[in-house]
Amino acid sequence: MRNAEGVAMAMRVFYRGQDAVITEQQFMWLTGTLRSFDIAPMRRVWVVKRDARVTGPRAEVVASAVMAATGIGVSAMFVDVPLVRLSLAGVAVALVAIATFRRRTVPCWEIRTLYRGRETTIYTTRDETTFNQVKRGLNRALETSAGARYRARAATG
Repeated sequence: MRNAEGVAMAMRVFYRGQDAVITEQQFMWLTGTLRSFDIAPMRRVWVVKRDARVTGPRAEVVASAVMAATGIGVSAMFVDVPLVRLSLAGVAVALVAIATFRRRTVPCWEIRTLYRGRETTIYTTRDETTFNQVKRGLNRALETSAGARYRARAATG
């Protein structure tokens, strides 16, 4: 960027992280493919929190199930009746399977905007801390952009 005299000026960066970069002119979402949005055409910016269903265990749940299964397995060694031993082994396998394949719901935060006349999701993450940092950076970028006085307050919520 250059000023009126043609001298190069540094561009302000409001947020720089692993998954997003926000400058005074652009919002770049660094996913598998780069998604870049100009700040100036953004109108009405809002936050959406939704629940996303994911498959996969939480580490502490699997660890607990494995420990319980190990305890059941050890106690089965001291039982002489094959049917009881088989039942205890089945319970141990069921505990690990339930913990491993259980579906759970995690919150997902999104920033949406009317971008060039169309509702567009410009950012989404499951990490609340990162989301709040990105949201603050976008607010600062919108407040300092040329059309800020004509735009409603951004990314509230």
